[in-house]
Amino acid sequence: MARIPAEQRRGKELAEQGIREAVYVAADRSAVWTVWNSDSQEVLEEVTKTLPLYEFWNIETTRLADGDF
Repeated sequence: MARIPAEQRRGKELAEQGIREAVYVAADRSAVWTVWNSDSQEVLEEVTKTLPLYEFWNIETTRLADGDF
């Protein structure tokens, strides 16, 4: 719980940079879906590692658009 404010701040920074486009939270808060704008899987992985709650995530990535990534 102590990391949540830092997570929110970092998420806001990423949104302002256009990297994080949207966040959807399940009604029971059991899951979160995030839409990212990234040049590659590797870049996305590096960005998500900067979030304070990263180590607690169970991450699954799905590409939503065709392109280099």
